[in-house]
Amino acid sequence: MEGGMIISAVQFRTGDAENIEEKGLFFIEKALKEKPDFIVLQEFFNTIYFPQYMDDKHFSLAAPIPGKLTDKVLRIIKGSETTVIAPIFERSGSEYYCSAAVLDSRDGYLGTYRKLHIPSVESIFETYFFKEGDVGHRVFKLRQVNIAVMLCYDRHFPESARIYGLKDADVIFVCSATPKAARKVWLIELQAHAFSNAIPVACANRTGTEDKIEFLGTSVICDHKGGIIAKADEDEDEIITAELNVDEVRKAKKELSFYKDRRPQLYKSLSE
Repeated sequence: MEGGMIISAVQFRTGDAENIEEKGLFFIEKALKEKPDFIVLQEFFNTIYFPQYMDDKHFSLAAPIPGKLTDKVLRIIKGSETTVIAPIFERSGSEYYCSAAVLDSRDGYLGTYRKLHIPSVESIFETYFFKEGDVGHRVFKLRQVNIAVMLCYDRHFPESARIYGLKDADVIFVCSATPKAARKVWLIELQAHAFSNAIPVACANRTGTEDKIEFLGTSVICDHKGGIIAKADEDEDEIITAELNVDEVRKAKKELSFYKDRRPQLYKSLSE
């Protein structure tokens, strides 16, 4: 890594996959050919997007973290010097979460992020399945870089991106299952998080059609100035890769006027 980090974001269609988990694991192997430091995957990379149905049978798709699935990912990346952000429907005792496991080729399972904001709108019944995340805004400190995770709906909340900036995150990974209905705001939100916090944002989104939902694809990597440096198609299986300079990110963050000109005493109403 040494100042630079290579990031790959993976998107693939699930609606036509015979075995979604096998396809997801295949794309992790394929992404390794780019020799990335990080691979970020789409939300629920190993299953259908089941929250569009209020059906109890889909609770059977949940898995423990760590568990058999995370072990499979770790076997694939062993020896690669790569960290994978793997979004999984998590079962923890009697509770269920929309989660992401952070899995490192050298140090193994590093921890879990649990989605903080849970939506419930037409065809997206996530509150039926998931508890709100209880681990807060986690920043995972790896060997040379600090990473943060957002899961889909979390990206609508600028407060979270600012918190990650204040916690010295060097990059925010967003794992998403966003439909085409969000096309108009999709890039704007992600670029705004990057620009207003001087943090690169790397997002992997689902693509293709599953029953009622057409997913947007358009996975994207933004630099710390909000510029798009890699972008995927809307409808194709695709891996995008870009290199970012961590030293430049940290320098820009120190110089960003938005941080030094904050007036936290004015923002108390946000938590009332």
